Amino acid sequence: MKRDTITIFVSGAKSLKEHRTRLKVLSNDINGELQRRGYTITLNMFSYMNLGDNQAEYDNFIKKKSDIVLFIIEDRIGEKTREEFLLASETRKKRGNPKIYVFLKEQKERTPELEEIEDLINGNQSSYYIEYSSMDDLVANVRNRLIKDIYERLYENNALPEKKLRRYKFWAIASTLMVCLLVGIGIKQHFTDDQKVVLLFVGGGSAMNCIKDKCESVGDLYNYEHSICMGVSSSVAWSLISGEILHHHAVKNDRVQIPFYPICLSAKEAKESDFLKLCDREQFVSKGSVLSVYIGDDQLVVYIKKSLNNDLVNGKDSIHVDDLSRLISESLEENHIIYTTQEGSGTLLSYRDILTPRGVEITTEAMGNNLQWFSSQTPSNNIRRDEQPYLILGSEYYTATEVYEEGDCRGLIVVDENGKTIRKPVYLYFAGYHHGLEGRYFWIPDEMVELLTKINPRYGDVIKDNQLPRRNEMVIVSLDEELEKM
Repeated sequence: MKRDTITIFVSGAKSLKEHRTRLKVLSNDINGELQRRGYTITLNMFSYMNLGDNQAEYDNFIKKKSDIVLFIIEDRIGEKTREEFLLASETRKKRGNPKIYVFLKEQKERTPELEEIEDLINGNQSSYYIEYSSMDDLVANVRNRLIKDIYERLYENNALPEKKLRRYKFWAIASTLMVCLLVGIGIKQHFTDDQKVVLLFVGGGSAMNCIKDKCESVGDLYNYEHSICMGVSSSVAWSLISGEILHHHAVKNDRVQIPFYPICLSAKEAKESDFLKLCDREQFVSKGSVLSVYIGDDQLVVYIKKSLNNDLVNGKDSIHVDDLSRLISESLEENHIIYTTQEGSGTLLSYRDILTPRGVEITTEAMGNNLQWFSSQTPSNNIRRDEQPYLILGSEYYTATEVYEEGDCRGLIVVDENGKTIRKPVYLYFAGYHHGLEGRYFWIPDEMVELLTKINPRYGDVIKDNQLPRRNEMVIVSLDEELEKM
């Protein structure tokens, strides 16, 4: 059986050896799982650690052998990395390969070195880029992007084990300081003549659960027809939408030729800046806009171990945000674990919005090993370690399922200064590609129109013949506001 390969070159400062090692482990994990699932595709990842100290060999590998060149950049870009970036860009212009992915470490200040990096990236519209906050965040972002590449290749080669609708699960290991979480990605695939676009749902678990609860005609997105569903943070999903708008395929026969159409599920309202991390506004809106649909609200709920004895929570079913700040501070003094959703998630961002002004920084830098990530699938024995008290900063639609169902914890609704429940809105975000005469319309695929009409039949009145009139130069266009104009 012939195996297909995706060859990757990892570029960046040689001091980032640990980053390369973690990514190599990631590629090995993915390859092992692909093989066990019967897929005939392999990731081959290379860097200077494989090729030796020979710049000519690196350059030749980029020009002739790489399908993807992955750049890891922290606070500066060295001369050799810059030259490799320019070489990869020029090679892609000539032969359409390699794909260029830039992973840039978040910086608190915009230094001249960072501005130089941004200028390079903005000057090359064929590159995909995303900021990362930590090593774990980098590995998660790379994993999510490579999974998308794998399924694009399988789609193009018609190479899934069976050419019929089936459900697959692709498991990957995300390492944290204390626990390893198995992250399940339910996958449905199809290969029919009349269905060319696979919906790629990406986003947080609370948003998925909210949609399942409030949109009965849509239901569980892991079971939605002709789709792939991937649990990632809102910030990653926003960046994926940005990349697709900037780099989508050419229009042909009145359809944008895209095998996958990403849909961001976010329990956090996005700002324009969330889609313009490393791209100016004019460049973005010349390609398209982000269309948004409001789904509903998810309230913040703190889950605490039932045996936790504290005057701030005893006998209460809600907790004031100021008391929550005190509870977290006191819990840290007692060496209790604080569990949060993953970095960049809508739930974590919402907690930071209300707690940072009160002097509580929910970061590893501030809390050390007392801060841990959780998912809805985190085993209860990982959270209940040694039966010590703990806090889970979750929401109505998202907590660690096992400890909740086993009755080990109880929830406290978080309220503001006026006693009102603090809620975070749930949105769908997706690409509207500029289309038609002088870009006066947004184009949306049939599959997205069908999903929208299941959410609300009235959206079908807004979108005619897969098109929505483009009324302004906005980065984010609300379909709900378009309904109000009718």
